[in-house]
Amino acid sequence: MAKLSDIGERGAIDILARIYDRGQPIGLGHDCGVVEWGDDYLVVTTDVVNRKTHIPAGATAQQIGWYATAVNLSDIAAAGARPLGFVAAFSMPADTEVEFLRGLATGMEECVREFGIAVLGGDTKEADILSIAGTAFGRVRKDRILLRTGARPGDAIVVTGDLGRAGHAAKMLEQSSGMRTEALNQLLRPYPRIADGMFFSESGAVTSCMDLSDGLGVSLSQMAAMTKLSYQIDEAALPRYQGLASLPPAIAKELVLYYGGDYELLATVRPDAIQTVLSRYSDSSVRDRRRLTVIGKVAPSGGNVLVTKTGKEPLLAKGWEHFRSAGIR
Repeated sequence: MAKLSDIGERGAIDILARIYDRGQPIGLGHDCGVVEWGDDYLVVTTDVVNRKTHIPAGATAQQIGWYATAVNLSDIAAAGARPLGFVAAFSMPADTEVEFLRGLATGMEECVREFGIAVLGGDTKEADILSIAGTAFGRVRKDRILLRTGARPGDAIVVTGDLGRAGHAAKMLEQSSGMRTEALNQLLRPYPRIADGMFFSESGAVTSCMDLSDGLGVSLSQMAAMTKLSYQIDEAALPRYQGLASLPPAIAKELVLYYGGDYELLATVRPDAIQTVLSRYSDSSVRDRRRLTVIGKVAPSGGNVLVTKTGKEPLLAKGWEHFRSAGIR
């Protein structure tokens, strides 16, 4: 009998989707689900963080609390929505120190305050291992919601921020670097790109979007599976986290393409509007934290491709996957 370790997280999702698909307004498989709300959608997402797969040794309670909140708000950002609120369910051992619980709550509170919302409630339960299930809500106009589908041949592919930041932090932790506190912050304090997502939505020129939680390669593979298009990435254009320069080139490339954990936004933009989007982005308040980089284009066919200085190579459907990947992510 097959086990989850045989089919992986995406295989498990496929099984669940076949059971749950009843013709929802936008279908399944996007960063958020939706409920019709007049001219808007109420968007909702949930994500679980647990000690086995998400929390490196030495992580503080505040870092964990921020992380459990931020990964959910990142999905709200990918839909182009404005956040409305957050709820959380804690499962933890009975011998957990009370100060640890306070720290978790403080980290969550810090994150929701950053984005103008509140923790509205939740639940607490006893369990053998720490696990936090977060659920975030948002609101977006029906005609401006961002989905993983919608790209067309000729669209430009863009990404916010830089890539490889979380992968670099993971390597620093493996090497027991003296920069451990900084590395833990890089991994556990991602900044949800709420302003970027809302900018994309309001532009009317972004045709699809998703957040980069599991890596560029596997994310583009997921988009391609839904659209049947080819996503062609220019390796030289990829905005690399500056710390990667200290690593061997092959390792740095692997982290940029396949590690994930950066929670940047990957989007496609109509070719006739790309210059306007870039210009308006650089003039907007988003620029205080961000940059937006064109990293490739959408083609009608040919599989996902990485264009290098010496030619082309397949861009693999590789990245983090629960039930299969080992270690912390």
